[in-house]
Amino acid sequence: MGKLADFMAMKRDLAFEFERELRATRNLILGISRVSGSEYTIDFASGEGFIGGSRARAAFVEAFQVAAQDALLKYAQDLAREALNHGIDQDIVSSALSGVSPLAGVAAEREASVPAADGNSPVRLAVCA
Repeated sequence: MGKLADFMAMKRDLAFEFERELRATRNLILGISRVSGSEYTIDFASGEGFIGGSRARAAFVEAFQVAAQDALLKYAQDLAREALNHGIDQDIVSSALSGVSPLAGVAAEREASVPAADGNSPVRLAVCA
């Protein structure tokens, strides 16, 4: 029984790490607010100071966001595919990419079992690569 418990703990840790990385990637896809180097950070949202409001900063932020978007989308797809190949539950992957907590899905399923008075039911969409 010890080996099974160890295996289940490893599987749980693996799922946790994939979910955390997928959620972080999703947040980056929605918008990068700052970039940090070894000593300094560039805050994209800050318009303070001479540099913050410059045309060079605005052009850099726009170009960086476009370039990063493609790389992040590819990374999210590859990460989701790898998670599924490792046997991570599809609900965990889709909830991480949609930004919905896995526990919220359970609550939504409970609510869906009770018919709505107006005939409408909540629908949650998630894309999984």
